[in-house]
Amino acid sequence: MSETHHPAGRRSTMEDVAEAAGVSLSTVDRVMNLRANVRADTARRIAEAAARLGFYGRNVIEQRLLQQRPTVRLGFLLQKRGVAFYQGLAKALAEAAASSVRAQVRVMIHYIDDLAPAATAQRILKLQGEVDALGLVAADHPAVREAMAQLRAAGIPVVALVSELSASAGASYVGVDNRSMGRTAGWFIKNLAPHAGPVAVMVGTQRFQCQELCEMSVRSFLAEQSQDWELLATRLTLEDEEFAYAGTLDLLSSQPDLVGLYVAGGGIEGVINALRELKAQNVALPTVVCHDLTPITQAALRDGIVQAVLSHPVVALAQTAVNVMVDAAIDPSSAIATKLMLALQIDVSESV
Repeated sequence: MSETHHPAGRRSTMEDVAEAAGVSLSTVDRVMNLRANVRADTARRIAEAAARLGFYGRNVIEQRLLQQRPTVRLGFLLQKRGVAFYQGLAKALAEAAASSVRAQVRVMIHYIDDLAPAATAQRILKLQGEVDALGLVAADHPAVREAMAQLRAAGIPVVALVSELSASAGASYVGVDNRSMGRTAGWFIKNLAPHAGPVAVMVGTQRFQCQELCEMSVRSFLAEQSQDWELLATRLTLEDEEFAYAGTLDLLSSQPDLVGLYVAGGGIEGVINALRELKAQNVALPTVVCHDLTPITQAALRDGIVQAVLSHPVVALAQTAVNVMVDAAIDPSSAIATKLMLALQIDVSESV
């Protein structure tokens, strides 16, 4: 913001700030000396005027403005603690909360290692009374939706991250367009595979809307093509590294002519480990597309194990989620469920 200075080098005064902000001198004095509460929007207008005028006391006013921010408790329920993507998301959420200008944000981040819907529902209910807003990554299940309804009834807004929930859940959504993500995966397979042929899709569980939509969309895309693509039965990873590792070895041994593999769910560490082993044995690998750029998938890109990684932009996801949740917590009456779609991040070997 550019500063406005007075003629002949005269320093701006409190009277100048009051006039520029459209308030009384006593109001500026109250902000600077904490003599009484001042409305947040009024204090912000005074701070902006002080900065614009180059007022000598602008730093004090800005500090007072920061001190007047309300305290908001944000809770986050993420998936398995050991997964690199969720570790990165947790870090980004903490950083976004620390940089919030509208509130002093206290963050509580929890992980769901037991993915059973009933266990997730219990974790949601335990946070009632402890948080002012909840952000979560969860399966779309009646037990989960019922737990969320109880939080909403208690005035606690809920935001779904990464994976949408049914409209009945009443949650906002912050994430990418998963239909677009699935179709993009299909585009990469179509254009990078040596020829048309069998394609497999692996998901953690179809209870996650994001994975269900990605699976449906990649199938839809390839079915529209003129070439003869064969879509195999979907394989589950159960979001488990060891299960995904065994499933990948079984898939490639039973389908040696596989030309495309799309991993749309968790367990990618196991899939990559299996593909590395097969590559070392000189087994021909399919074109592989997976989700979320982490040190593991980045190394797989560089080594030619994976050809494309489609990701949620983690920093933008965290910043958007924190902003939405802070706004809803400060003014619950404005917490109307909404979808905030983020741009898909695409990485190939030349971009990492």
